[in-house]
Amino acid sequence: MKRIFLFSLVALSGLLFTLNSCKKEKPDTETQSSVDNSVCEGEFTRTMNTINGFGIREQGVKGMQSSCPSITLSDTVITQGAWPRTLTIDYGTGCYDSIDHKTRKGSITCVFTNYWHLVQSSIKVNLNNYSVDGISYSADSIKFTHSAAAAFTTQVYNGVVTNTSWTMKWSCNRTITQTAGTTTPLDIYDDVYSLTGSASGVNRNGLAYSAVISSGIPIIKRTSCSWIESGRIDLTPDGYAQRTIDFGNGICDNQATLTINGNTFTFTMN
Repeated sequence: MKRIFLFSLVALSGLLFTLNSCKKEKPDTETQSSVDNSVCEGEFTRTMNTINGFGIREQGVKGMQSSCPSITLSDTVITQGAWPRTLTIDYGTGCYDSIDHKTRKGSITCVFTNYWHLVQSSIKVNLNNYSVDGISYSADSIKFTHSAAAAFTTQVYNGVVTNTSWTMKWSCNRTITQTAGTTTPLDIYDDVYSLTGSASGVNRNGLAYSAVISSGIPIIKRTSCSWIESGRIDLTPDGYAQRTIDFGNGICDNQATLTINGNTFTFTMN
């Protein structure tokens, strides 16, 4: 009896080993977090670029002529101690941008604590019924700080991005450095920015993730391009391995690559 029992135990152990050996590891094909982070990253970054372009001049915050969006200030004469000042960028019921070929609606309210060309001045930003091509953007709080001569910090708290069928959440703490366009303040479309820092979000399927942009390979965002042109983000969805998003080598297109566990996929940024 003992011999029969021992033989059965050995046979059962061998069978379990064989079955476990035959199991294939489930492939990691989670790409939605990378796509959704790129959507949030692109527009929230462009908002900073737009505000910086309209707000920084030799004499600080000034009004400028623009039919769409319309640019207005809380007052027309700068007097000593007349701070904070509010600048409103109003897209109304719709402005088509021939540069990035997107239609924006609503308005952006920017409250400046001081002349924007001064280091350590800051801006509190509100997005009011703001949407881009039918996608709505809002946040509990957005703050920009002029942290160095050509560098800014961006903090987005509890950003929400929605359309009729899904919702995404996004927050970030970024350092943005302007690398081109500083000598032509009246032309915001030649501005180029380099981004580093961290972000976190929840994709449209409810999966949380974190993301880091290293200083060694920063993101490059040109105001005149609809998408991020180059750079890399290391992104980790909850319960998954870290993956790397590569935005290319500077060509303005909506293509990026995603590398997961040594496997590389191409995806489209919407």
